[in-house]
Amino acid sequence: MPAEYAGLKGKRVAVVCVSEDSSYGTGSESLLLAREVSSILGKNVKEIELVRADEIADWVDREGWDEIDYREIGRGVKADRVLAVGLGSFSIREGASLYKGRADITVSVYDMEDGGHEVFRKTVPEFSFPATGPYPVGDLSEVQFRRAFLKTLSNHVARHFYSYDPAEDFSRDSAFIRP
Repeated sequence: MPAEYAGLKGKRVAVVCVSEDSSYGTGSESLLLAREVSSILGKNVKEIELVRADEIADWVDREGWDEIDYREIGRGVKADRVLAVGLGSFSIREGASLYKGRADITVSVYDMEDGGHEVFRKTVPEFSFPATGPYPVGDLSEVQFRRAFLKTLSNHVARHFYSYDPAEDFSRDSAFIRP
């Protein structure tokens, strides 16, 4: 599958993720998601320069960020593009005895070289993992499942920006759940 948006190649990119539960900053899931997406992009997008997570965090701390403005962050860290991930909801349980990861996400790219215009937007109303059904809690810890879900979600987000083999999706459920 070709990249849906190939405009990150050769650019300085800030990956910022904000959770609805932490609308005045970042939450733990958002930080982990942003770092994992950055890592995947660094391996798969040629000539990309990623703004370090600590540089973004330092800017947010200095500026006393009190509302979501991805463009301000982009200007503040001198990014060419801002890849913004809005995490609308996030859950990993389906009842007391089953894991089922669910997240609503919106992925946007802002072109800071063109006044911060939004040049890409994709909304995923409910990403779920495992896709084949819930996973029993007795087989792995909550930390292991959360890590597997975030890794899978990060791959889903990052794939919009580089070409990949869609056959990899067929085994995604079993590939990431390892006790």
